[in-house]
Formats: sequence, structure tokens, C-alpha cells
Amino acid sequence: MTPPSPADQAADYLRTRAPFRPPVGIVLGSGLGGYAEQPPARVSFPYRNIPGFPPCSVEGHAGRLVFRDQFGTGVVLMQGRLHRYEGHSWETISRPIRILARLGVTTLILTCAAGGLGDTTPGDLLLIEDHLNLMGDNPLIGWTEGVPSGASRFLEMGEAYDRDLLSLAERVGRESALTLRRGVLAGMTGPSFETPAEAAMLHRLGAHAANMSVVPEVLVARACGLRVLGVAVITNRAGTRVHQTTAHQEVLARAEQSLPSVARLLDGLLAQLKLTR
Repeated sequence: MTPPSPADQAADYLRTRAPFRPPVGIVLGSGLGGYAEQPPARVSFPYRNIPGFPPCSVEGHAGRLVFRDQFGTGVVLMQGRLHRYEGHSWETISRPIRILARLGVTTLILTCAAGGLGDTTPGDLLLIEDHLNLMGDNPLIGWTEGVPSGASRFLEMGEAYDRDLLSLAERVGRESALTLRRGVLAGMTGPSFETPAEAAMLHRLGAHAANMSVVPEVLVARACGLRVLGVAVITNRAGTRVHQTTAHQEVLARAEQSLPSVARLLDGLLAQLKLTR
């Protein structure tokens, strides 16, 4: 008998302890984990206590899975994610998304900090409408475990970011007096930031921001059949000089400054998702 995979172990553990099966999952990126600390009441599980769930080590990523019922919508929030630059395999990086799918998530909202390109400036909220996978690999290569029955090996990506969710986010933004823009995200491995020449190249390729985490999560989420919405907080200008020892702290600080706006957007989305389910 084949032993359960790490993703199955984690999902089995959480199914017996979580208060509900959540239809909505939210991944909170650098500096945005505070959203999970806000009311209503919640049940949380440190990643390190969940069998098969990989821990995270980057500052600004608390490493907890939080369940809460908000506006009548069951939601599970990831306080922190894993990155290729930490030395993790693609399987490990993508495992949390596969676990969320096993728990019943059908709509996934990915938030992140990102470096701005072109006229995208710090403080902007970017709705991701497409991406460039420049990470040099694909987490779907060789992956068969957990693929939905009957799914094709060749994943169609013409609508990687759900159009209805994008339109809903824009409507919530207007109703909440938030300034949102759409754009393309360039996926980079990091951990080095972009050089001026790299930033100029990315902009010429059509990217509005660069980030080190979202792209592989989107690929795996779409392979699992999830609807995806991506929201990037622009925290810095890609390709500009940063202080070597405080660059990440500056990114965290800028993201935390944007947290009230991100919270308004997420609250509005959850309220609307309840109405449309």
C-alpha cells in the first residue's frame, strides 16, 4: 500500500481539527500577515505542528494557517509562504497550495510584495492580470501526485488569473475608494534584487512588477482547478539601489503601511464572494 504523501498527511491532520472546510484561501505575503490577526475569532495552526506542512523561515512570514468565518464565508489564511531562494524544491514550495485544494478551497487569493517597474510606484496596489515565468523552471514538470482525475498534463494558461475575480476586485476597489491598477507580474527566483538592466529588460517585456513567489503558486493552483486572484503591493522600485542590510526590512515596512488598504480590499472581496456563492 502506497504511504500517504506529505500533502495528504497535512490535509488529513487539518480535516479532523479545522472548524470547517474553507471555500476560500488567502496567502498573505511579506508584511501582510497582520490581516490574519484581525477579528473575527480564529483557529490557527503553526506550520511546524502540521505533519507534512513545510515550515517557512523568512522574516515577515509568521508560518501559521488561520481559519476564520468572515462575512459568512469560510476562509483559510496562510501567514507566510515558501520561496525557491530558501533552497526548497518546487514540490515543497507548491505543497501548501495542494493542501489548500485538498481542504476544499476553490477560490485562491494570492497577495505579495513586489518591486515596481515602469510607472508603477511604491504604494500602488496591482491586480495581477498575467505573468511572465522567468524563474527558469516549472513546478508542474513531472508532477502527477494530486492532479485532478482526467486533467491534462498540458495546462491551459490563457486565463490564469480569473477575469470575474479581477472585475469583482475592481468593483470592490471603487466601492472602497481604493486606487487599483492591472498589470503583469514577472516571476524571479531571487534572492538578489534586479539590476537596473534587468529591471529595464522586464519593463520592455511588458512587466509592471517583479516578485519572487507568486508564479509557481498560480501554476499549481490552476493545475488543481482553483480560481486565482493575485494582488501585489508595490513596495520598492526594481533596479534601484537599496541598503544591503535593510532592504527586506524596508519592503516589510512598506507592505505594512499598505495593509489597511489591502484589508479593505480583502474584506470587500470576502463579503461579495459570500453573495455570489
